[in-house]
Amino acid sequence: MLKRTFIWPASLRLAHWLMAFAVGGLLLTGWVLSHIAAYYQVALDYHFLLGYLLVFALVIRLYPLFATPRSAAGWRDLVPGRGTLPAMGAMLRFYVSFGRTPLPHWYAHNPLWAPLYLLLFVLLVLLVISGFLLGAGHHTLLINLYGLHEHVAGFVGWFTVLHVLTVVAQDLKGGQSDISAMIHGYRIFRIEKPAPDVHTVSLDSLKQRDTGHQDQQA
Repeated sequence: MLKRTFIWPASLRLAHWLMAFAVGGLLLTGWVLSHIAAYYQVALDYHFLLGYLLVFALVIRLYPLFATPRSAAGWRDLVPGRGTLPAMGAMLRFYVSFGRTPLPHWYAHNPLWAPLYLLLFVLLVLLVISGFLLGAGHHTLLINLYGLHEHVAGFVGWFTVLHVLTVVAQDLKGGQSDISAMIHGYRIFRIEKPAPDVHTVSLDSLKQRDTGHQDQQA
């Protein structure tokens, strides 16, 4: 039996796709800035417009991160706890084996990627700040702003590629509509009648593990 459960609020989905569009466009225009001199000014104009779009997307995403900490959009769901460590290990084995091991169960965020999303938010904020400082002509600060901006952008680029590849892989393997869930907000959970003497895990327990483990630690 399949159960369709609403997970992702509209604001999170909007922020996700705005960030995806902005980051993709920033990486593309950043490459043009470095490699095609004839289109430098046009690429620079679009680069700054996409930077403002990324700021807007970050505001939409970071507000519920702190305003609703216990929701699927809150920061508590991104901080790993003891209850999520086995699922993180199982997720890592799934990737290392190229999908030959079983996928673990989780309620909202992929347990292995969840803490990396927090890191991504920090890096995106750093990318925005360094980018606008460079645009304002602050090239003589104590740190190499251009080098910082370039290295952070490179990390975000690799993160984006790995994110897309792993989401596609787990969507094909798990069938929980992780990709389409970022459009309509619903994930699909497969609920099967257990065999005798087989321990089962309920959706409520998954939700408690993924979003409530920090409350137990507090």
